[in-house]
Amino acid sequence: MKKKTAIIIAVVVVVVLIAAAVAVWYFGFHTSGRIGRAAAEQAALNDAGLTAAQVTGLKAEFENEDGFKYYEVSFIYQAMEYEYAVDALTAQVLHVKSESVFD
Repeated sequence: MKKKTAIIIAVVVVVVLIAAAVAVWYFGFHTSGRIGRAAAEQAALNDAGLTAAQVTGLKAEFENEDGFKYYEVSFIYQAMEYEYAVDALTAQVLHVKSESVFD
């Protein structure tokens, strides 16, 4: 009976260690090299010639489509909504789209 309990405890410990290793890889190695949300927002604002104080609804979301990593940055300025695609590794502006908030 004690041997069976020891085996169950050992299996649980191994599973927990594997889960911890996966979490360290995902949140450490997996995200390394990214510029971060703040830098992506700043790249979009710089391209628009604006500051964070001049816009509303500023947000950046990390996207990973088929291994291509970028931030989708959006904000509103004077009744226009802007959407930027900013490379997650280089902070280069890849695409800009704007439209009236009334559309």
